Amino acid sequence: MPDAALGPASRLQRLEGRVVLGVKADADGITRLDRLYQSGSARLRLPKGPGVEGVLINTGGGLTGGDVLETEVIVAAGARATVTTQAAEKVYRASAGEARVLNRLVVAGRLDWLPQETILFDGARLCRRLEVEMAPDATLLAAEATVFGRTARGERVTHGLFRDDWRIRRGGHLAYADAVRLEGDIDAQLARAAVAGGGRAVASCLYVAGDAEARVDAVREVLRVDGVKAGASAWNGLLALRLVAPDGQALLRAWAPLIEFLRGTPVPRVWRC
Repeated sequence: MPDAALGPASRLQRLEGRVVLGVKADADGITRLDRLYQSGSARLRLPKGPGVEGVLINTGGGLTGGDVLETEVIVAAGARATVTTQAAEKVYRASAGEARVLNRLVVAGRLDWLPQETILFDGARLCRRLEVEMAPDATLLAAEATVFGRTARGERVTHGLFRDDWRIRRGGHLAYADAVRLEGDIDAQLARAAVAGGGRAVASCLYVAGDAEARVDAVREVLRVDGVKAGASAWNGLLALRLVAPDGQALLRAWAPLIEFLRGTPVPRVWRC
């Protein structure tokens, strides 16, 4: 039943959360916390260890229609940070509206934006947006993975909405734009050869750096994993990648080595828990 049809006392409670993280480099070039704000169901933890590795937590336990999560990360010149999530984000069936996730990144140093996968249940409706403002000499590694249904249980997403928009600006100019929209019988659309060829786990990755174009051939070798379809293109200092796999586990077999190769370090610690 739509929320508008419910009485005031029975209106469904909606989740709202916002995190703002800022980091900067001190006089010795060590990255330090500069700002941290958190509200609602959104939390961020900074485990002890080398560097700054922020872990986003949704205390609501998942998302559904009408829920809103916002994250803003600011990385100053000379600083380096990694931001990931505690676990896979689950998006449940929506009775009304869409779950909205807005991520805004401002990067003058280096940021690795590496949330764990998002799992869409049948009937889920998700609108996700990534907005990035980069300095011309900044470095960004941004990756998002999405799994349609709990594939180990044979689930299919036969109705729902998935919208994923990326806008990357470098030096004030639009450098990369990407938009994905799947609505209705998503499983049938994923079965089409021009969409996912039957795959139910997909991932997008963008690497923006001075050496991005020089690494495309090596990245293509890393992506040679049985059962996973992948492609990489490079231009104007960007390296864009797309992966499609039959399920989340197959995707991770290609996903983790790719991230480690582009980072030059292991995947975030919470990925290995």
